Amino acid sequence: MGGCTGQDVTFKQNAPMEWVDPDNWSMENFNIATPHVERIPCVHDTVVFNPGHSFSVIVPDVPINIGSMKFGNQTFGQTELNEFLLSDVGDQELKSFSPDNDVSITLTSTSCEVHTGCECGTQQLFDQVCKVASKRCDSKLGCLSPVKPIGHCCWTCGAYFLINYNPNNFTIEQFSKEFENDMPKLKPTFEKYQLSYYMSKLLNGKVQVVMASNTKYVDEINEIAKTIHSQLIAYQGVTDVKIFNSGLAYDADGMTYGQIALATCIVIFCSMLAIMLYYNNDWKSLLSGSGSSAGAVFVKFKNDANEAVELIDEDVRLQRKTSFDNPTYGAVESMNKSQAFKKMHSYSDLSVLTTPSDAMDVELQETGEQKS
Repeated sequence: MGGCTGQDVTFKQNAPMEWVDPDNWSMENFNIATPHVERIPCVHDTVVFNPGHSFSVIVPDVPINIGSMKFGNQTFGQTELNEFLLSDVGDQELKSFSPDNDVSITLTSTSCEVHTGCECGTQQLFDQVCKVASKRCDSKLGCLSPVKPIGHCCWTCGAYFLINYNPNNFTIEQFSKEFENDMPKLKPTFEKYQLSYYMSKLLNGKVQVVMASNTKYVDEINEIAKTIHSQLIAYQGVTDVKIFNSGLAYDADGMTYGQIALATCIVIFCSMLAIMLYYNNDWKSLLSGSGSSAGAVFVKFKNDANEAVELIDEDVRLQRKTSFDNPTYGAVESMNKSQAFKKMHSYSDLSVLTTPSDAMDVELQETGEQKS
């Protein structure tokens, strides 16, 4: 468990594998609830390599801190480890991506001396861990609101709790003891739904408890999370507990999470469309964007070489008693046959610019033939 005395973490692969791959390590209390970033050696863990098998580990190009390192029964101190890394054997078994194969591993301590617990200390490797681990994430999740606990690379169904505390009267040992004392009450339920939990201290100082299931997620797990939340808030020194749970379950085999989201969007769209149709009986106009409530109507003019546009001279315009404001909507009044036009021009294209301060009347008249 992160936050307590370190444990033995054994490298279990023989072929060249990455240090940041959680599947390359095994530890006694690893389970489905353990954050991926804490499934690799923490700063107080003892790294164990099996001397009976050849191995090759690709170490990240960043300083690595661990509690200690063992090759079989031989435990390395910092001096022995540095000499091993510079040897031909060490150069082959512990590699890096750097051109000079520079591997930096520092030994710290196997015990945590902080009464509120110690963080795993691998958060700086989170991106590299998830680059590998995220390829194995389950795409079918049987819950409506998957959660991603801090340190996890995948969304999962279950719950996690972030716990604030008063450091003056809180210890990680007391907290763990109280949690273990409550477990017998929940043990039958945990066994029924194959639930696992994992607790650790985070880099921000909070304590995180993660709960996840090895089997199909069901609604009852959500209720169990609420029960645990009510218990945690009563523990000594705890000041606040935030719960993040997955809510209700759904059939992951029948529909993926993405399909659920798509179906939800379709239902919302259809509902909105039905409401709009209810308040607008003319559905054809609604779909075409037109209707009696339309804000603008556009009239298409057909250019024809045989058609003429007559421009009324300013002097004649002033003599008229009536005119129209909008040639698109208004009807053009016929002028007296006796009225004379001083100017008449034919255009192949109609281009009229009107402004509030400089209005111009335009009369559209079809002419079959040019008369003298």
